[in-house]
Amino acid sequence: YGVNAVEAAAEAITYLKQMARRHRDQGPYDRGFDVAYTTVHTGTIHGGTALNIVPKDCVFDFEFRSLPGDDPEALLREFEAHVRNKIEPEMHAVDPESGFTIAKMSEIPPLDTGAESEIAGLAQELSGRRDIAKVSFGTEASQFQVAGVPTVVCGPGSILQAHKPDEFVTLEQVAHCETFLRALIARACV
Repeated sequence: YGVNAVEAAAEAITYLKQMARRHRDQGPYDRGFDVAYTTVHTGTIHGGTALNIVPKDCVFDFEFRSLPGDDPEALLREFEAHVRNKIEPEMHAVDPESGFTIAKMSEIPPLDTGAESEIAGLAQELSGRRDIAKVSFGTEASQFQVAGVPTVVCGPGSILQAHKPDEFVTLEQVAHCETFLRALIARACV
């Protein structure tokens, strides 16, 4: 007998899902993004050793992908408050030593480059493309922006082929990227 760590984790993950639904249904929204709201996602969970043993440990990873202006720290505080005030008291009634460890593994701020920015115009000019989109996937670009470097995300490949088995970039896309980079270098070295 003891605290079932998998069940406690399931309660916490259920709350994360409620947070995700709230953002999906109530916003805030930025319709310029391919996903127009802050997302909450649980990606992995590991716990238990056998069906007939009460699981002592459970580990899960989750993330917030916030829109510019939405505070990921506030989301984390909300989640932690729920865990500490709603889930852990029940756990402590069974085992006072039980509980959650919540640790931030990394933080990637949202990228917020305006479509009318000089860097966006330069990327359009040198790539020969006029389309601009805000995307919900993470890159290092926002780290540069935080450091004061004007930043856009552009390059070969499509997110539709990324992060899955057999991901690829066509040679045509690589050649187009090379042309873009040569034009950028020529512009920068003038």
